[in-house]
Amino acid sequence: MANSRNSGVSHEYATVDTAPAAGSAGYFTNAVCAKQKKIKRMFFSIRETTDDSSPSVVTVKLQFKCNDDSGWTDYVSLGSETLAIGNRLEINDLGTGTYWRAGVADDLSYTSGSITFGFDW
Repeated sequence: MANSRNSGVSHEYATVDTAPAAGSAGYFTNAVCAKQKKIKRMFFSIRETTDDSSPSVVTVKLQFKCNDDSGWTDYVSLGSETLAIGNRLEINDLGTGTYWRAGVADDLSYTSGSITFGFDW
C-alpha cells in the first residue's frame, strides 16, 4: 500500500502504512482552519486502519500554525500526555487564522502497521 489522504465535507484524514521518505519532512493531513470552514466543533483521532492482533508502532504529531507564524508548532498537551493510537480529543482552539494538521515525521516515527488519523466535525 501507500500513504494516502482522505478529504471530505466533514473530515480530513490521512493513512500511513509505510515510512515517509527521508528528507520529505513526513506525511501529513491537509491543513484545516475551522473558521474558514465554519466548523463549530472539531475532533482529532488516531486509530488502527485494520482490525488485527498486532498493534501498529507509529508516532503521530498534532501541529498548529497561527497567523504570521513562519512554520508549524507541535501541539503539547497541558497535562503533558503523549498522543497514542486510540486517542480522540476535541480541538478547543478554533481561532481565526489558526490551522491544524497531523502527521508522521520522516525521523523514524514509523516502525510498523497502518494507522488512520485526522480531523472530523
